[in-house]
Amino acid sequence: MRIDFIHNSGMPKLAWSAKVEPQKQTISATIGDWVEILNNGFLEGVADDNFSSSSFDRTACIFGSGAIIRGEEITFVSSAATTDYLYWTVIDDGRVVHISNSLPLLLACLNDQLDKHCLNYSEINNSIALGINNYRKSIPTNKGAVNRLMYRNLRVSAEGIAEIDKPLAPRFASFAEYFNYLSSSYERLAKNARDINRKRPMAIFSTQSRGYDSSAINAIAKDHDIDLVFTVSKGKARGLLATQDQNLEVNDDGTQICEKFGLPCMQIERRALENDSEHEALFYAAIDDNGDFNLQQIGTHVTQPTILLTGSLGEIWYTASYSADKPGTINGDLVRGDLGTHGLTEVRLEAGYIQLPLSYVGATSREDILRITESLEMNPWRLGTDYDRPIPRRIAENAGLGREMFGQVKMASVLEYPAPRLPLNLALRSAYFDFLVENRLISRWQIFMFILVRKWNTVIGTTSPKYYRWRWGMEPIANLPKPIALRSSDCPGARRISSITVSFHILPPSRKPVATKKVAGRPCFCRIGRAISALSA
Repeated sequence: MRIDFIHNSGMPKLAWSAKVEPQKQTISATIGDWVEILNNGFLEGVADDNFSSSSFDRTACIFGSGAIIRGEEITFVSSAATTDYLYWTVIDDGRVVHISNSLPLLLACLNDQLDKHCLNYSEINNSIALGINNYRKSIPTNKGAVNRLMYRNLRVSAEGIAEIDKPLAPRFASFAEYFNYLSSSYERLAKNARDINRKRPMAIFSTQSRGYDSSAINAIAKDHDIDLVFTVSKGKARGLLATQDQNLEVNDDGTQICEKFGLPCMQIERRALENDSEHEALFYAAIDDNGDFNLQQIGTHVTQPTILLTGSLGEIWYTASYSADKPGTINGDLVRGDLGTHGLTEVRLEAGYIQLPLSYVGATSREDILRITESLEMNPWRLGTDYDRPIPRRIAENAGLGREMFGQVKMASVLEYPAPRLPLNLALRSAYFDFLVENRLISRWQIFMFILVRKWNTVIGTTSPKYYRWRWGMEPIANLPKPIALRSSDCPGARRISSITVSFHILPPSRKPVATKKVAGRPCFCRIGRAISALSA
C-alpha cells in the first residue's frame, strides 16, 4: 500500500484522519503538526518498543494511536487504555474506509452529524465502562452510523476489514513478577518517548494526589526523568456537587509526596473552568457526563508532544471486597468502575499530550493481580480499612514514601455538576438555548426550567431517596427536550475545524429509578435528567 500525507496546521496537534481505498492500495492521511511520520505509517503515541522499529502494532503496551503498513494491508492501532478510541466507517459500497482518532474530525470528513433525534448517546458512552467486549460500538449519525473501536486494532486490506486483538499480557505468579513487568514496561515506554529519532522527542508529565494510584505510578516513573508533576491541591468534598463544595474542598495536595520523590511539582486549580471556559466544548466532545475539567490547566503547559501519566483504572489494585458485588469485573475485559479521565480525548489532541494510565500495563491479567493482592505475601502492606490497596502501597513504600503520607482516605478532584449539564461559557450556553428554541425542542419560556431542575437534582442527588417521589410532579412541568445541537463556530474557543457542531443531548426523565449509589453513606437515586454531549461536524 502507498500512503500520502497532508499536513493541516488547523487541526488539533495530535489529530489524524485517513481515507483508505483497499482495492487501489492507496491511503490519504491528514495529520496534525505533532503526529510523527514513519517509513511505513504514522504515530501519535508511545509504545514499549524501539521507536525506529515501528512495531507498535505487535505490542499490548501502546498508548495513543497510529497506523502501520505491512505489504498490502494497513493496521490502525488503538490505545491499550480505554480512555482513547478509533472511529471508522465504510462508504461507497465498501470501496472506501474512513478512520480517525477523533469523532468530530471523522464526521467533518464525512460531512455528517450526530443524530439529534437519538436518545441513546448517554448509554453508548456509559457502555465504555463495560469493557472491551461489551461496549456499544455503533454511534448513530444523520447518515447512518460510525463505529467506535476500543483497545483492539483495525486491519484493512483488499480482503476486507478485521478487528485484531492485541497480544495478551503475561501471567503473574507473584508481586515481584508483576512489579518487574510494570517497571520494565515503563522504562521502555520512557525510552521510546525520548528517542532521538523522533522528529519531536516527548516530554513526560505526571499527576500526583494523596491517593494510592498516582503515588505508585510516580514511584515507578521517578527514575526516568519526569519533567513536571501536577497536583490539584483542593479535592472534591465527599457527597457534594461542584456547585456545593466551593468552601468545603478537602486537602489533596501531593506536593509533599513529590518533594519526597524529588520531582518538580506544580499546583493547578481544580475549578479553573469556572474562570476560563474557552475550551469547555472540547470536554463535552469526548463523553457527556464529563468530570475531567479538574485537569484543564495541564494543557496550557504543553509545549511539545508529551506523555501525561494518570491513575485511571486504579481500581484494578483494590481488594476482593471491591468486586464482590460486581460480577464480570475480574477478567481481562478492562471493566471500569467509572469513566474518570475518559473525557480528555479531544482536549489532549488539541493540547498535544498522550494519556498514559500506567495501571493498564498488564491489566488484562486482572485475575492474577487480584490473586496477588489477596496473597499472604502482601499482608505487611495491608491496612485492613475500606480504602486498602496493598500493591500500590508496597510499590510506593518500597520507593521511600512513608505509610502515613498517602492512601489514608479516599478522595477525588473531579468536577461533577448537576444534571442537566449546561455550558459555563455564556456564549456557548446562549447558542445552546437558541438552538433548542429554533428547532422547537422547547419554548423560550421553558429555559428557566433548566435552572430549576438543576437545583432540584442537586437536592435529590445529595440527600435521601425519599426526595425521589417529588420527581413525579417535576417531570411534566420541566418537559426536558430530546437531543439538540448548536454550532461551536459561533462560540469562543471553537475547534479549528470547519462546521463543527456541539450537541447537548438531554434524556427525558425516567418514570422509575434506574440506578442507585452511595452518597456520604446514604443511598440516593440517580438524578432527574442526564445531559450528554459530543462534538460533531
